[in-house]
Amino acid sequence: MMGKIVAAGLVLLLAVPVAAAGKLEVGVSLLPALSLTTSLTLSWEMAGGIYSSFTQFSLGTWVWQEFCGGGYFGPFSWEGHLLFGPSTVEFLYDEFILKTDFAGLSFAFYAAQLSGAVLGGPADGAALVLTAQLGEVELESLTELGARPEGIEIFHAGTGLSRKYTTDPRLSGGGLSGERLTLRGLSLCCDLSGEAELYLTKEHGFDYIKLTAGDLELWCCPVIATAIEVTFELQTKSVVITPEVKMPQIQGCFVPYLSVITDANGLASRIEGIQVSALKLECDIGNVHLKDLTVLDRCNWAISTEDYGSELVERWRADEEGIQYHPEYWELLSVEAKGPGCCGGEWHALFNTYFGDEETLFGWGMSHLELSLPWGEAIEAELVAEFSPAGVGELSLSLTVGW
Repeated sequence: MMGKIVAAGLVLLLAVPVAAAGKLEVGVSLLPALSLTTSLTLSWEMAGGIYSSFTQFSLGTWVWQEFCGGGYFGPFSWEGHLLFGPSTVEFLYDEFILKTDFAGLSFAFYAAQLSGAVLGGPADGAALVLTAQLGEVELESLTELGARPEGIEIFHAGTGLSRKYTTDPRLSGGGLSGERLTLRGLSLCCDLSGEAELYLTKEHGFDYIKLTAGDLELWCCPVIATAIEVTFELQTKSVVITPEVKMPQIQGCFVPYLSVITDANGLASRIEGIQVSALKLECDIGNVHLKDLTVLDRCNWAISTEDYGSELVERWRADEEGIQYHPEYWELLSVEAKGPGCCGGEWHALFNTYFGDEETLFGWGMSHLELSLPWGEAIEAELVAEFSPAGVGELSLSLTVGW
């Protein structure tokens, strides 16, 4: 069966008209190991839909072969993805998404399958999302039939390359696995808005109820506001307080991340104090974005990698959601800039510097550089480098040509 699907996909690829739009990317990594990665993306319109093929090689290994499609069918919009690992002749993943709006309701259906060749598989499942607007309040119902539409990333073990999709199948065999009800835009006292979320699962029954209130102004000039999140689980309760200091006069924003310290001896618990776990400072000056992140509670907080936005994350949440982070660094200084290129397109530069416990000046641990330069509207070159006191740890060049 899989052989027929692959053959059909190849026939479809060969049937692509010569005038199809495309993008060719060639990347050379010199460090930490020599590798050559090439990818070709072709897209074309056919039968009222837009279709594409993505092919990627790394040092002669055919890593990914992906086919995608999307379009409209009457009042419905749809999209689909089909992923293969050609080097092992394996079907890896497929996904189908269907959406529509009617009578003031928004409906979305997600379905996916994950092969046993992928970590977490075999698994298959679906999810239904129904959204209704009730005046100022939005009600969302997520019915999990063995899957969640919250994202999945599939890695290739040999090269570290990955592909990201929307639907994450969790079970094999389907069936109702969970229900999540969310109310947004709730009007609370003191002109506050809030959100309530109830989650029920087949495994635990009641899993949690979460109440969130945001933009509670505590002070002005500068504006000091806070968001409060309270989660009730079957046997525990957690409180997250996130105050934020805004300084619009200098287009900056200071955010301390606080943790509530409790003493849970016996059945009763009491608050013993509030701990500052991390600090965030951001500022925009023209086209330049400056950011400073400081981790004070390194056991529970960390800084995510560039692929995940270089943001402060709770380590348990990052581990649960597959977010990669730097556990060895406690501070990040970041400078990001962009602007129009001389020959069309837009140039982009990112320079991140991390500090840790190294015995260097200020504890400097590593710097990460990304620089992309357009050569006209169809050609772009990108440089990625990482260097530390031990030397250059990563160095790669890539060239992208579009038509």
